[in-house]
Amino acid sequence: MANISFFKTAAGALGIAALASILTFAPMAAGNAADQSALQVPQSIAYEHEQIIKELTNFAKREVAHAAAVQKALIVIKAHYAKEEAFVLRPLALLPEIAKGPNSKSATLKDMEPAVAMADRTKAALPELQNDHMQITSLMNDLIEAGKADHDEELTQLATRVAIQSLNDLEITQPTTILIGDYLRLRLAKGE
Repeated sequence: MANISFFKTAAGALGIAALASILTFAPMAAGNAADQSALQVPQSIAYEHEQIIKELTNFAKREVAHAAAVQKALIVIKAHYAKEEAFVLRPLALLPEIAKGPNSKSATLKDMEPAVAMADRTKAALPELQNDHMQITSLMNDLIEAGKADHDEELTQLATRVAIQSLNDLEITQPTTILIGDYLRLRLAKGE
């Protein structure tokens, strides 16, 4: 089980300056700006991906026994994040508008149709995405063990955080994207 107090401490230490940095961060998203409309990777997720890549890259550069394992994990995670950012995460950008209810007209047709297509693509890719997450979790478990063996608390905590994020994707993110697509498909069928 993850050390939850670590996550609370890390979140508490974020601070106002860091929060401002997060909120002004330009989200990573696939495609060019003209095609993106409102369907950009939510900033909080884009920032988390960027931080995980940055931290893993720093570990991979170290001259330690587990650097090769970190490099392998980094390759797998980068490839997986590219898939997520291309089609799994972008429909989540519509959640604030969807939460306003069916009377909200902010989610336009130009945003809904691509979101439905991305949700359908997510549903079709579930077996591949689940395999990615099983591989990521296995790699993170290896890094957790390596961190414990080397008494490297920082590596252990990072690998635990990535494993938890991977589980979150399976339990929440991917199903939410699919539900968004189903909901928007119903709205489009009603002509909303």
